[in-house]
Amino acid sequence: MKIEKIETNLKRNLLLHSSSVKFSSPSKRTQNQVISIYPSLTFQEFLGFGGALTESSCYVLSKLEKNLANQILDEYFAKENLNYQFARISIGSCDFSLDSYSYATKKDLSDFSINRDLKYVIPIIKSAQKRNKNLKFLASAWSPPAFMKDNQHLFGGGKLLPSYKNLWAKYLVKFVQSYQSEAIPISYMTLQNEPNAKQIWESCLYTSAEEADLLKNYLFPTFQTNGIQTKFLIWDHNKDIVLERSLETLIDYNALNYAKRDCFSLVYRWSL
Repeated sequence: MKIEKIETNLKRNLLLHSSSVKFSSPSKRTQNQVISIYPSLTFQEFLGFGGALTESSCYVLSKLEKNLANQILDEYFAKENLNYQFARISIGSCDFSLDSYSYATKKDLSDFSINRDLKYVIPIIKSAQKRNKNLKFLASAWSPPAFMKDNQHLFGGGKLLPSYKNLWAKYLVKFVQSYQSEAIPISYMTLQNEPNAKQIWESCLYTSAEEADLLKNYLFPTFQTNGIQTKFLIWDHNKDIVLERSLETLIDYNALNYAKRDCFSLVYRWSL
């Protein structure tokens, strides 16, 4: 059996390079090329594939010739093509934004606005929705606003100050409500992008105990009070310690009843 592989690799000077991969019959001593399918055995439900609609990817799409932009969106979201079922969006800026920003800078959130997203991000989201009316959205924050953090910056790690945990929860509620007003429901939300990584771009650090506390005592009750059914996912990070981190957050720190328990989210850092 042959499959076609399309690869972009700058180190190898490959740009959308097409090649064939052939699966050969394994020897008696090896089974690493065998894919065994047992239709009668079922386990966890597979929810689907997706990609990130970042500000940079939406900006690029908006600057393309219209027919080409539509062709790209069709390739990703049309039912007869990749038929993506998920789109990840950042809450405020991330490392794939045109520059750094938050939705509010005032401590009473009186200036909260998603107007920035209306320029590039939301129009592309709506275009994707036209191709898949059942498209689900997962939102992730790279950093709370700078004034809520101990380092007073969006970037460079830092931590959410305890005195702002309640306000941060309200900020996230406003984000979900604002997107809902644009007919973009947020089905899932991760607590923090890469909570164990201090980056030169937007980032914020959380231990498993801190994630559990934020989820149990602030995010979950605030969302429930406002009638928002967004489901929370923990440990939006690399998979190497996913078991240890999940056990700590869900079991050791008693957050089991507050996170989405019947699905894992392996969220890779790439966009369309």
